[in-house]
Amino acid sequence: MQADTYMSELRDRGYRLTGKRKMILEFLLTHNRYISARELIDHMKSNYPTLSFETVYRNLKTLRDEGMIEESSFGDNETKYRIACQDEHHHHYICIECGQTMTIEHCPMPALGHEPEGFHILRHRFEVLGICAQCQAQARAQVKPTLE
Repeated sequence: MQADTYMSELRDRGYRLTGKRKMILEFLLTHNRYISARELIDHMKSNYPTLSFETVYRNLKTLRDEGMIEESSFGDNETKYRIACQDEHHHHYICIECGQTMTIEHCPMPALGHEPEGFHILRHRFEVLGICAQCQAQARAQVKPTLE
């Protein structure tokens, strides 16, 4: 899906179409991984020099609430965002270093058995956090042998 399609959906839902929203969507669509608000701001500063965190977070919240993006936190106290998957139901392996995602082809929910009595599941997410092969290789390359 292209940024213009998302923007049309936002317009149809009563939201204003802004260049900042479009730029956020284009960046997230271009980079198929989790992105921090800091990375978005760094990317957008050349076009919007006075851009604030509040503006970026407000736009991210709107896009999240409208189901266009997903958010996740990987234990570093920073929430990161990516375009929500539009295809069939699946889950992800996520690299906590670079934010890259890889699809888990099956859903683990059936293995959990039945939900507690009286509990109605609305939706679920399953994320496996780790470090991808590329980030592991980069980390190994940066380790220098010690002299004894």
